[in-house]
Amino acid sequence: MKDYIEKCLRRTITIEYNTELYHKLPLKYKGIYDLYTVLQDGIEWLIAQPKGNVRLNALRHDRKQIEKAAGLNCALYFTKLNHYSQEIMLNEGIPFIIDKKQMFLPFLGILLSENFGRQLKPVHVISFLTQKLILCAIYEKWSGMNVTKIAEKLGVTKMSVSRCLDEIEYLDIDILDTSGKKRRITVAGEAQSVWEKVKPALRNPVITKFQLTEDIGLKKKAGVSALCEYSLLADNPYPTYAVTKKELSDVNIRNFKQVSIGEEIGCEILELGYFIEFHDKQIQDPLSVLMSLSEDDMADERIQLCIDQMLEDYVW
Repeated sequence: MKDYIEKCLRRTITIEYNTELYHKLPLKYKGIYDLYTVLQDGIEWLIAQPKGNVRLNALRHDRKQIEKAAGLNCALYFTKLNHYSQEIMLNEGIPFIIDKKQMFLPFLGILLSENFGRQLKPVHVISFLTQKLILCAIYEKWSGMNVTKIAEKLGVTKMSVSRCLDEIEYLDIDILDTSGKKRRITVAGEAQSVWEKVKPALRNPVITKFQLTEDIGLKKKAGVSALCEYSLLADNPYPTYAVTKKELSDVNIRNFKQVSIGEEIGCEILELGYFIEFHDKQIQDPLSVLMSLSEDDMADERIQLCIDQMLEDYVW
């Protein structure tokens, strides 16, 4: 801590563990933060280092309380911090230090340290390739998978994988290992637990839905038809097929009549942003099946039961 701050400030400083300040704060603060007093060129300020994961809203509130109790400026200190939180803190003027990476101390005129690391592009919607990577990692329980191995596994370039890892890092999805010089994907813990953590960042893989008056007999199954393959559910009167964007031109949907109101459906085709051949079969993977189902599908109790069965048998 001291070496990095001195390097950035180009000043000699003293840092001392502050125990007196805890007496002016609620008891919980002693278990949540390590507090330090910094003396630099006659200027005194504080550092609050969270001992574990503390939510951003709590960090905002607690830092203000610490400043009020001490009557001094306070910077938050982290060993690592996701880019979303960095952006919020920068926008709100909250002082922070990220060990060996970044320093933002507006009360000292340090707006960004000269050692600022690479900037990640903001991610508002996860890409389909990144989503495919995450699901493959869960299914296969990747451990220490580097860029080269992932590129070989997914059949894409290393540059594409690097962009996926940037998205995962920005979204703070907890499967990225940055402890070494190279970024690696590691899925630690039970698949169900990991899924619950990553699920909020994922999206419906269905781009477009086509309903045709005839069954054109495609090979890949998706949606309800895929769920039927994984469970004892009886399929709809028509099959549901999957095509990716690349395959859509080969199917040439325009050659087939689409269903009008009152007409019977011959087949349904889901254009998907990605397709994982789960267990080397031409069936949409279980977690993507779950995300592809409509609200009407999910309202059916039979489908809910079959989803639970599918996940228990093939994923968990």
